[in-house]
Amino acid sequence: MEKIMEIRDSKLITDILNKAFNTVALQFNYTKENAPKFPAFIKSDVIENELNKGLKMYGYYMDRKIIGCAGYSHYKNQIFFIERLATLPEYRHQGIGKKLMEYAENKMREENGRIIEIHVVDENLKLIEWYKKSGYLKIRVDKIKTLPFNSCVMNKILE
Repeated sequence: MEKIMEIRDSKLITDILNKAFNTVALQFNYTKENAPKFPAFIKSDVIENELNKGLKMYGYYMDRKIIGCAGYSHYKNQIFFIERLATLPEYRHQGIGKKLMEYAENKMREENGRIIEIHVVDENLKLIEWYKKSGYLKIRVDKIKTLPFNSCVMNKILE
Protein backbone atom coordinates (compact mmCIF):
# COMPACT_ATOMS: atom_id res chain seq x y z
CA MET A 1 0.00 0.00 0.00
CA GLU A 2 1.30 3.45 -0.94
CA LYS A 3 0.35 6.73 0.71
CA ILE A 4 1.67 10.20 1.49
CA MET A 5 1.40 11.49 5.06
CA GLU A 6 2.79 14.37 7.07
CA ILE A 7 5.88 13.50 9.11
CA ARG A 8 7.43 15.39 12.01
CA ASP A 9 10.11 12.92 13.07
CA SER A 10 13.32 14.88 12.45
CA LYS A 11 15.53 11.79 12.84
CA LEU A 12 13.55 9.85 10.25
CA ILE A 13 13.59 12.79 7.82
CA THR A 14 17.33 13.27 8.36
CA ASP A 15 18.01 9.59 7.69
CA ILE A 16 16.16 9.76 4.36
CA LEU A 17 17.89 13.00 3.33
CA ASN A 18 21.35 11.69 4.26
CA LYS A 19 20.88 8.47 2.28
CA ALA A 20 19.21 10.10 -0.73
CA PHE A 21 21.62 13.01 -1.08
CA ASN A 22 24.71 10.88 -0.50
CA THR A 23 24.60 9.81 -4.15
CA VAL A 24 24.67 13.48 -5.21
CA ALA A 25 27.52 14.22 -2.79
CA LEU A 26 29.52 11.35 -4.28
CA GLN A 27 28.72 12.42 -7.85
CA PHE A 28 29.91 16.00 -7.32
CA ASN A 29 32.61 15.34 -4.70
CA TYR A 30 30.88 17.15 -1.82
CA THR A 31 32.16 16.33 1.63
CA LYS A 32 31.34 17.28 5.22
CA GLU A 33 34.32 19.61 5.00
CA ASN A 34 33.49 21.46 1.77
CA ALA A 35 29.65 21.34 2.04
CA PRO A 36 28.67 20.78 5.69
CA LYS A 37 25.12 22.11 5.12
CA PHE A 38 24.43 19.84 2.14
CA PRO A 39 21.52 17.43 2.88
CA ALA A 40 23.81 14.39 2.72
CA PHE A 41 25.48 15.66 5.89
CA ILE A 42 22.65 17.49 7.65
CA LYS A 43 21.89 16.69 11.29
CA SER A 44 18.48 16.08 12.84
CA ASP A 45 18.67 19.21 15.02
CA VAL A 46 18.72 21.33 11.85
CA ILE A 47 15.59 19.57 10.57
CA GLU A 48 13.93 19.89 13.98
CA ASN A 49 14.61 23.63 13.93
CA GLU A 50 13.18 23.94 10.40
CA LEU A 51 10.04 22.02 11.44
CA ASN A 52 9.61 24.35 14.40
CA LYS A 53 9.88 27.35 12.05
CA GLY A 54 7.07 26.09 9.81
CA LEU A 55 8.57 23.55 7.41
CA LYS A 56 5.89 21.00 6.55
CA MET A 57 7.25 17.60 5.57
CA TYR A 58 5.47 14.71 3.91
CA GLY A 59 6.65 11.15 3.58
CA TYR A 60 5.94 8.66 0.85
CA TYR A 61 5.12 5.32 2.41
CA MET A 62 5.35 2.00 0.59
CA ASP A 63 4.48 -1.13 2.54
CA ARG A 64 4.72 0.79 5.84
CA LYS A 65 8.23 2.00 5.03
CA ILE A 66 9.01 5.62 4.26
CA ILE A 67 11.03 5.79 1.05
CA GLY A 68 10.88 9.46 0.14
CA CYS A 69 9.97 12.88 1.43
CA ALA A 70 9.23 16.42 0.36
CA GLY A 71 8.56 19.58 2.24
CA TYR A 72 7.57 23.14 1.76
CA SER A 73 7.63 26.38 3.65
CA HIS A 74 5.96 29.75 3.24
CA TYR A 75 8.37 32.47 2.16
CA LYS A 76 6.28 35.63 1.81
CA ASN A 77 2.98 36.74 0.34
CA GLN A 78 1.93 33.90 -1.97
CA ILE A 79 5.44 32.53 -2.49
CA PHE A 80 6.46 29.13 -1.13
CA PHE A 81 9.66 27.09 -1.23
CA ILE A 82 9.84 23.39 -2.05
CA GLU A 83 12.44 21.87 0.23
CA ARG A 84 14.04 18.56 1.05
CA LEU A 85 12.65 16.54 -1.88
CA ALA A 86 14.32 13.14 -1.71
CA THR A 87 13.74 9.55 -2.76
CA LEU A 88 15.90 6.71 -1.52
CA PRO A 89 18.21 5.60 -4.36
CA GLU A 90 16.79 2.09 -4.68
CA TYR A 91 13.28 3.54 -5.29
CA ARG A 92 14.16 6.20 -7.86
CA HIS A 93 12.71 6.35 -11.38
CA GLN A 94 9.32 5.05 -10.24
CA GLY A 95 7.51 8.41 -10.20
CA ILE A 96 7.71 8.85 -6.42
CA GLY A 97 9.40 12.25 -6.61
CA LYS A 98 6.75 13.45 -9.04
CA LYS A 99 3.96 12.25 -6.74
CA LEU A 100 5.57 14.00 -3.77
CA MET A 101 5.99 17.22 -5.78
CA GLU A 102 2.36 17.17 -6.95
CA TYR A 103 1.19 16.52 -3.39
CA ALA A 104 3.24 19.44 -2.03
CA GLU A 105 2.06 21.71 -4.87
CA ASN A 106 -1.57 20.89 -4.03
CA LYS A 107 -0.93 21.66 -0.36
CA MET A 108 0.54 25.04 -1.32
CA ARG A 109 -2.50 25.75 -3.54
CA GLU A 110 -4.72 25.06 -0.51
CA GLU A 111 -2.73 27.73 1.33
CA ASN A 112 -3.30 30.21 -1.53
CA GLY A 113 0.21 29.78 -2.89
CA ARG A 114 0.80 31.38 -6.25
CA ILE A 115 4.54 30.89 -6.86
CA ILE A 116 6.76 27.95 -5.91
CA GLU A 117 10.51 28.36 -5.80
CA ILE A 118 13.13 25.65 -5.58
CA HIS A 119 16.92 25.69 -5.34
CA VAL A 120 18.92 23.02 -7.17
CA VAL A 121 22.65 22.36 -7.45
CA ASP A 122 23.50 24.24 -10.64
CA GLU A 123 25.74 21.42 -11.89
CA ASN A 124 22.94 18.86 -11.60
CA LEU A 125 21.65 19.26 -15.17
CA LYS A 126 19.62 16.04 -15.05
CA LEU A 127 17.63 17.28 -12.05
CA ILE A 128 17.17 20.74 -13.57
CA GLU A 129 15.70 19.09 -16.68
CA TRP A 130 13.41 16.99 -14.48
CA TYR A 131 12.03 20.15 -12.87
CA LYS A 132 11.62 21.80 -16.26
CA LYS A 133 9.41 18.88 -17.36
CA SER A 134 7.22 19.62 -14.30
CA GLY A 135 6.76 23.24 -15.34
CA TYR A 136 9.59 24.95 -13.47
CA LEU A 137 11.64 27.68 -15.13
CA LYS A 138 15.21 28.68 -14.35
CA ILE A 139 15.13 32.27 -13.09
CA ARG A 140 18.67 32.86 -11.81
CA VAL A 141 21.82 31.33 -10.41
CA ASP A 142 22.89 32.31 -6.90
CA LYS A 143 26.54 32.14 -5.86
CA ILE A 144 26.87 30.72 -2.37
CA LYS A 145 30.12 31.55 -0.60
CA THR A 146 29.81 28.77 1.97
CA LEU A 147 29.24 25.96 -0.55
CA PRO A 148 31.32 24.52 -3.41
CA PHE A 149 28.48 24.98 -5.91
CA ASN A 150 26.04 27.58 -7.18
CA SER A 151 22.32 27.29 -6.66
CA CYS A 152 20.03 27.24 -9.67
CA VAL A 153 16.83 28.98 -8.61
CA MET A 154 13.71 27.81 -10.42
CA ASN A 155 10.08 28.69 -10.01
CA LYS A 156 6.63 27.71 -11.12
CA ILE A 157 3.41 29.69 -11.23
CA LEU A 158 0.53 27.72 -9.75
CA GLU A 159 -2.65 27.77 -11.77
